[in-house]
Amino acid sequence: MSNADKENLMTDIIRDDATQWRQLCQIAYFELEPVTLLQRVVEARSAVLDRIEDIVSRPITFEQDELRSALKTLSVLQELAECDIAELKKRARTHSAG
Repeated sequence: MSNADKENLMTDIIRDDATQWRQLCQIAYFELEPVTLLQRVVEARSAVLDRIEDIVSRPITFEQDELRSALKTLSVLQELAECDIAELKKRARTHSAG
């Protein structure tokens, strides 16, 4: 494999890492079912944190701002999903007791 081929391969891998976290976040952002949302948040957060580790030593970029924003949004989604799940459990107990 030539050096140019190796560089192209590395660029493709980096590009895949850069887009993977975005795709996983988008999937989480549009998930409506609370239990599934929690799973999606875990997957997306893991990808975001992996990407942060990959680029931490680089100069500040727009992507780093996007990563921070994504982590904040995922935290809010997690809180909302946990509240929804608690409310669903509360309703289930109320209906089964009544």
